[in-house]
Amino acid sequence: LNTVVVFEIPDTIRVLKDLAFEDIYYEHCSYFTPGSLARLFRNCGFEVTDLYRAYGEQYLLIETRPVTIPSDKVHPLEESLEEVTQHVKHFTNEISKKLENWRQHLEQIHAQGKRVVVWGSGSKCVAFLTTLDTTDKIEYVVDINPHRHGKFIPGVGKKIMAPEFLKEYKPDQVIVMNSIYCHEIQQMLDKMGVTTEVISL
Repeated sequence: LNTVVVFEIPDTIRVLKDLAFEDIYYEHCSYFTPGSLARLFRNCGFEVTDLYRAYGEQYLLIETRPVTIPSDKVHPLEESLEEVTQHVKHFTNEISKKLENWRQHLEQIHAQGKRVVVWGSGSKCVAFLTTLDTTDKIEYVVDINPHRHGKFIPGVGKKIMAPEFLKEYKPDQVIVMNSIYCHEIQQMLDKMGVTTEVISL
């Protein structure tokens, strides 16, 4: 009973509020809000000792401990069903506009003959590129992981390159898949002498 159990998972409230379609993909088999996650642990014989957001508020962390007597202690971060319903309605009503805005943005950049790359070859990138029509609008994806260099993004076949590739490719725009890395990426670009516009999802 002295064991502490800690889980870290994506926060579905943030996904709904921020219209983060890039975080909805096959690897995420279940989606939890603070309330649904806390209730799950309570129903499984745990007491929630802490519940908080981290990593730019993208993830939920829950700290629990097993108890012999069922706990009914509700954490302040837990939301009501009505709040979740409102977030779902917001996502349903607004997601098409966000996707269309990205399609128009990529179409406009392409029509101007500008070069765009995506920075980050993980699941967010796969979701972003496969959700939008990017076949002829984005040629390359950049990643710092050397084990991914020379490989390709599933579903769309975009080649993954090292950051140094940008010195010769000279992109007009870099789309960062996770905004938490924008500052770090900008520093890397500055160090390489690559002048480009950096935007994020």
